[in-house]
Amino acid sequence: MTRLDSPKPHVVVVGAGILGASVAFHLTLRGAHVTIVDSSRPGQGTTKVSFAWLNAYGKTPFHYYDLNRRSMEMWSRLVRRLERPIDIVWGGELRWAVTPEGAADLDARARQLQAWGYPTRILDADEVKGLEPDLHTEGMTAASYSDLEGHVNTGHVVEACIAAAQERGAELVANSPVTGLRLGPAEGAKRRVEAVQSGDTRIPCDVVVLAGGADMPALAGLAEVALPLYHTFGATIVTEPVPPLFRSVAVLHTPREREPLVNVLQFSDGSVVVQSRAADNHRGGDRGETDAEVDEIMADAEAVLPALQGVKVKEVRRGRRPIPRDGEPIVGFADEVPNLYVATSHSGVTLAPIIGEFAAIEIVVGVEVELLQPFRLKRFTNR
Repeated sequence: MTRLDSPKPHVVVVGAGILGASVAFHLTLRGAHVTIVDSSRPGQGTTKVSFAWLNAYGKTPFHYYDLNRRSMEMWSRLVRRLERPIDIVWGGELRWAVTPEGAADLDARARQLQAWGYPTRILDADEVKGLEPDLHTEGMTAASYSDLEGHVNTGHVVEACIAAAQERGAELVANSPVTGLRLGPAEGAKRRVEAVQSGDTRIPCDVVVLAGGADMPALAGLAEVALPLYHTFGATIVTEPVPPLFRSVAVLHTPREREPLVNVLQFSDGSVVVQSRAADNHRGGDRGETDAEVDEIMADAEAVLPALQGVKVKEVRRGRRPIPRDGEPIVGFADEVPNLYVATSHSGVTLAPIIGEFAAIEIVVGVEVELLQPFRLKRFTNR
């Protein structure tokens, strides 16, 4: 753990997605001088592609679930502290099954979540119809509803975090890829980053935070740190605004046990976001690599939400999603480079408030946050 003696340490945050922006904002709250460096414009990488579902559903083991659940409860506080309009919608997540096996799986998941205190409940067809009367759920055998879940407009969050950080003195260097991390002389088996190189610009620093999404392995490699990370293809479809699709829920997932798998949410301005996972949703990523697939996805969404028929697609967002090898976040200082802090997760949107706040505590105060212990990089070398 690095304790910073300077009253205003200089921290360079590499990556201006939702994790990097949250870390930068929280660092400024604790008095750090922050420089944010991004290879593009803020929020245009992995964050833009995200479906942005706020949840702890299906997050196992318990320590991973617990981190997500705590972070969900921190979202309202983050929005208040930013003091800017952010489109965040609560109302819960609904999913259903169309086979007996699917119903049994929903019930088992619900019981596990209930044992952990998560308010998921099983619904029958009449209850689903009462919740969402316009939804087509032919062949439904059971449904589950988790009423504390929601979604957020990640673009609003990134803009708000960076603007608030800049008001506290942070500097933003956009459209400037990091090309090097200058390491100082070896101190035993360890070396420290002395400066970040971006083009012709050399930025001296006390600490570097890497929050670069799918580019994380390459960025960490500049400091000779190996990150066990891979990426999958991600795609989200954004439509023109339409009247409200849902009466109650914020996020909809169609049956998981058969294709097509479609996820739908709606922003407050009426825009609809549609995502469709490939059959192998862990390593296969999303559907939507071609315009033909986008047309198929929209047809699949219309089958369950007829109000989407004829709605025009405004934008297709395509990119890469970083996935740590074991599926859990990697957060904390690297042992071999003790002033290099890593922050990456497949649940980056849900976890943005808690990782931002905890990272700032660890970096500026020098106290290790115990809740982050299961997520250290060293877990991969200690096995």
